Amino acid sequence: MGLSYNDRRLLEEGLARLGIGEPTERATAKKRADEQNRMSGSRVADLLDRFIEELLLWNKRTNLVSTHSTREIIVRHVFDSLSVCRLLKPVNASILDMGSGAGFPSFPLAIVYENALIHAAERRHKRAAFLRNTALILGLGNLMVLEKDVRDIKGAYDIIIARGVGDLSYLYRIGRGLLRENAMIIAFKGKMSEIEKEVSLLKEKTTDKDMHLSVQRVKIPYLEEEERNFVIIQTK
Repeated sequence: MGLSYNDRRLLEEGLARLGIGEPTERATAKKRADEQNRMSGSRVADLLDRFIEELLLWNKRTNLVSTHSTREIIVRHVFDSLSVCRLLKPVNASILDMGSGAGFPSFPLAIVYENALIHAAERRHKRAAFLRNTALILGLGNLMVLEKDVRDIKGAYDIIIARGVGDLSYLYRIGRGLLRENAMIIAFKGKMSEIEKEVSLLKEKTTDKDMHLSVQRVKIPYLEEEERNFVIIQTK
């Protein structure tokens, strides 16, 4: 059945605000190059539409997200997930979504970046089943579901992304051994006051001099009043 007219319009307008779409004549050469590595805006919207439809269907019998509001899912989950795109250049990059849950941010990112290899780690069977089924329906050959605890994963990734999964000291402790050289962990976080507490704890628990940490403020379309930040931990 798909999204209603208003919800589809909201989705497309939010994607445009996030800069996800086809290159324009006014775009800089760098912006054109970045956008050419992404799927076109209309194709992204079609696949996200289908993804949200599956999510709402499964959510009736499996508690994937705490809301049944399509608008809430679009704004607080889809747009929030895709806000990280401005930090990424995942051409042929390997990305681990640490604790994918209902598929955020792994599915929106796999839809936008066809050339990235994305692993969605989810240890809970029902959620992993939803992720596998939906990846098959959407034809996302660049997304693999790992039904296991992230602590049991073996591999080396260019980027690890964590959205609502543990504090920074936990993420760094688990993620450090899964990163390639010159890689990074990106953690979705909220208020700066809470981030400062987590950073302080992280520095107490690690003596790794190769770690470089930075914080970037982010604005989510239609959610600009809420404080959101990314914490980026880069390694040499």
